[in-house]
Amino acid sequence: MSLSKSPQRVQTVAAPRAPLTVENKVAIRFSRLGRKKLPFYRIVAVDSRARRDGKPIEYLGWYNPIAKEANLNAPAIKKWLSVGAQPTETVANLLKKAMIIEKKEEKAKI
Repeated sequence: MSLSKSPQRVQTVAAPRAPLTVENKVAIRFSRLGRKKLPFYRIVAVDSRARRDGKPIEYLGWYNPIAKEANLNAPAIKKWLSVGAQPTETVANLLKKAMIIEKKEEKAKI
């Protein structure tokens, strides 16, 4: 009876990796309500990857484009902006009109 020696495997230990972190961006955008041809929008803080009418993190106000009326929760909007939430272009224009965020000096186009 012969015993053959099998080569022993050497296990190498890899250096521990840092855990993969995914930063979720928060967006401040419109969520459409209303009926056909009569839009009504809620302004919401939502995960930027979520769909337009998905579940929001927080409701921040509403906007009626037909009557040009808006109701904004300014302290909550400023809180979200301070922690890095990015408003969409349309919401940013609305916030500038309501003087919640400052208008930036635009360069003159020649």
